Amino acid sequence: MGDKTFKRIFLITIDCLRGDFVGCINKRSSLTPNIDRIAADSLVFTKAFANGPGTNQSFPAILTSTYFLMHGGMRLRPHYITLAETLRKNGFKTTAFHSNAFLSRSLGWDNGFNEFYDFMNGLKSPSAFITRKQNLKNIVNWLSKAFKLTRFTYIQHLLKKYYYKFADFQIPYLDAKELNNHVMKWLKTNKPEKFFLWMHYMDPHVPYIPPEKYLSGFSSRQDAFKYNCSINFKKIIKRDLEILRKLYVGEVKYVDEYIGKFWRYLEEKNLLEDALIILLADHGHAFMEHDRFGHAFDILYNEVLHVPLIIYGLKESKQIDFPVQLLDVSPTILELLTIEKPSSFTGKSLFRTLKEKQQSSPIFSESARPDLINLRYDLTKKAVSCIKAPYKLITNQLKETVELYDIEKDFNEKKNLIDSNKDLYEEMLTLIQKHISIVDFKKKIGTLKRI
Repeated sequence: MGDKTFKRIFLITIDCLRGDFVGCINKRSSLTPNIDRIAADSLVFTKAFANGPGTNQSFPAILTSTYFLMHGGMRLRPHYITLAETLRKNGFKTTAFHSNAFLSRSLGWDNGFNEFYDFMNGLKSPSAFITRKQNLKNIVNWLSKAFKLTRFTYIQHLLKKYYYKFADFQIPYLDAKELNNHVMKWLKTNKPEKFFLWMHYMDPHVPYIPPEKYLSGFSSRQDAFKYNCSINFKKIIKRDLEILRKLYVGEVKYVDEYIGKFWRYLEEKNLLEDALIILLADHGHAFMEHDRFGHAFDILYNEVLHVPLIIYGLKESKQIDFPVQLLDVSPTILELLTIEKPSSFTGKSLFRTLKEKQQSSPIFSESARPDLINLRYDLTKKAVSCIKAPYKLITNQLKETVELYDIEKDFNEKKNLIDSNKDLYEEMLTLIQKHISIVDFKKKIGTLKRI
């Protein structure tokens, strides 16, 4: 599969897109006809899993093939080599377009990019506001004292509530149409022989405010925006859950439409020739399947971890139905380019897994309680899951719970098998404990200065 020469590498990532909302993965879904059309000529991994429940926890795996716990904070540790850095050293021009504050330049995500556009200075969102302010500690400390709050989720809720109250309405991220426009403009004016382009769509992320074409129950995006801001996501009633789900569906349809428009642009400009294109989501989103809404730091169920993963540009197109992980995406790209992967990369190429025709190693997903004041995480209280097909163990030190599921028979994780499978529980718990020990060791090694 590595005998083709790729000159154009596109990494298309989508925030919050659940795997079961994508038609090529869940045949009952008809929401993504454009993604499905791409998938028809691609490798489609129907059981791909994120290595963490949110952007902060998942993207280290995607762009550096390292685990979240190796970084320990919202800032990307500079000691770990990025995919972009490796490609740039091998003659690729590297460019990024996104509007997620947790992937911003100020947090180190520009490492390795010749051009990095995160649009933080123009966005009106609490997270963008936080990342571009130097007095973050003062802001959060004031909120904590004024409202006598200590928990991150409540502080986050207040930041959103009062920021939006005093800010004029503006979509708090670059929507799909704008993102496409920026990327296509760059492609028109830049003609490097070899390039790596990463673009990140934000539309399926809250607040759910799809354009009127996909807007259900609201007269305008502004009205939908106000509605989103009025909801306390910790206490959602059934009626609001149904409305939010419809709005999410609208966002999924919208982002799919513009991925289709971008694809047709690539076709018209003959940019698909010699192109390798990877499409994936960083994580999904919970709609109360386990009495939780969103993708909070301690939700490690499949509605949050199960994501689409599609690779286009290879001679072969087929569906792969055994578990794989996003940690292996960057090593896969480098193998296809016949570039040696950095020693700091923890994952391995997906093609090794394909040769074995089964899951080749346990899949770990990690998180911990956030410390918004210091842009770090409290690593003394972790949540870690382990998938070793067909089983999945979820350990949550924050809630002092353990759960064991057979995700081959019970993918929606409704029947906890922990009481009837003590030996299996001990075996998988040992895997998690060994994993944490290895990650802690690599974290210490990673702090050493590069030579």
